[in-house]
Parts: sequence; C-alpha cells; structure tokens
Amino acid sequence: MTDFEQEQLNYTKHIQTDALLSSQIQISPHPEEMLFVIIHQVFELWFKQLIHDTGRAVDLLEKDDLAQATWLIQRMARILGVADTQLGVLEMLSAADFQEFRPYLESSSGLQSRQFRDFEVLGGLAETAGEPYARWAESLWPGIIASHPKTLHSAFTAVVKRSGRPILEIYQNRWGHFQLFSLYEACIEMDRSLASWRHNHIQMVKRMIGGATQGTGGTFVEKYLEPTLKYRFFPELWDVRHELTTAAGGVVSDQ
Repeated sequence: MTDFEQEQLNYTKHIQTDALLSSQIQISPHPEEMLFVIIHQVFELWFKQLIHDTGRAVDLLEKDDLAQATWLIQRMARILGVADTQLGVLEMLSAADFQEFRPYLESSSGLQSRQFRDFEVLGGLAETAGEPYARWAESLWPGIIASHPKTLHSAFTAVVKRSGRPILEIYQNRWGHFQLFSLYEACIEMDRSLASWRHNHIQMVKRMIGGATQGTGGTFVEKYLEPTLKYRFFPELWDVRHELTTAAGGVVSDQ
C-alpha cells in the first residue's frame, strides 16, 4: 500500500487542500492579482470535469445508454452556467486594477489553456467549425485532434443515424420519442451555455482592456474572440429550428 492509502483518510487528504491552496502564486505585488489567479484556476478545474464528463458521454452514446448520457450532458450545461456566472465575479476586478498588474503577465494568456482546447476538440469543433479551426488548433497544440479520435459530435450523429429518423421527426413527435428528444435538448442547452460563456467572456475582456486592444497572447478581440461566437458542437440541432419554423408556415431567410 502507498503511504497515502495507509494513512487514515480525511477531508484534507482526500481533497488535497494543502496542495490546492498552495498553488496560488502571485507574480506581482498587487493584491487584486489573487482574484485573477483563483478564478482562472477554478476555470481549469471545471474544464477538467467537462473533459472527464464528455469522454464518459461519448462512451455512453456509443452503447446507446441515452438516459445516462443525457444526464451527464445536462450537468455539463450547468457547469458551463456556473463558469459563466464566475465571469461576473472576475468583473469585480476593476479595469484600472488589472492594468496595474497586467504587465507582469507578459505573454501569459488564456489562449494557452490546453484543457479548454481539448474540450473544444473532444466536443467536435474540428468537425463542425471547419478546416480553419482544425488548422489553428493543431498550430497551437500539434497532435491535439488525433488525441481525440472519438468526439461528442460524432457519437451524437451516430445515435441520430441508428435511430433511423430525421431530427425534425423527433421534434415533431417528441413525446413519442422522448428519450431522443431529451438527449437533443440536453445537447443544444450545452451548446447554448457554452455560447453564453463565450459571449460574456468577450464582454468581460472588452470591459477590462477594450475591444481593439491586443491581448497578452497577441490576439485581438475582434479578430480572434468574436468569430468564436458562431462555433457550435451540434449545428444540426440549431438548423432544425429553421425546419420547424418553415414546416409551421414561417419564413426563414435563405442567407
């Protein structure tokens, strides 16, 4: 047995609070940097959980365990909602305070978060966002796409194919195909929650440094962050809304 296993388990050992609470290292003397560090560390913890749950959801969808996969995806949407709320806490760091310790960050940037990129690729963005995204992700992290051969989007489309029914039909007969309908709604809610986080993250960045300012990672809000607002893991579920509208007699733009 390891020393860890031989010792009596308690909360401190289980949660590893000593290691966790000693990992907030400030690089500036500014007191507000602590909030900046903690918020981003919490984001990374949530990204770790999202990666963990996404991998589980992929396996469950491949086994046609739709009920448990739906539950996990619903939870992922809630996690993203919590992450979104945390941006409001970060906004309590004033722009003036941030600028006072920003030079200490040098080229450090959230752009360098490997976990967030893993989550995007595992979710299926290399498939749904197109070749430009795939090339960009690979330029940052060579081999990242190959490291995730199974994605949530591909597992989802396989479920749709095995059902033998168009997505539109599932929505139109949702109570007759409630399990599939519930899965689809969980997926689109996760997509919506991530889109909301992206939008509010951009607003937070603009509030901190301005929309036309170059970030510490060398990117600009308008050129890098704002184009990400169109990213979706499940574009099929957004497109079916147009089909539902036209089927009900509504008019949808062809642009």
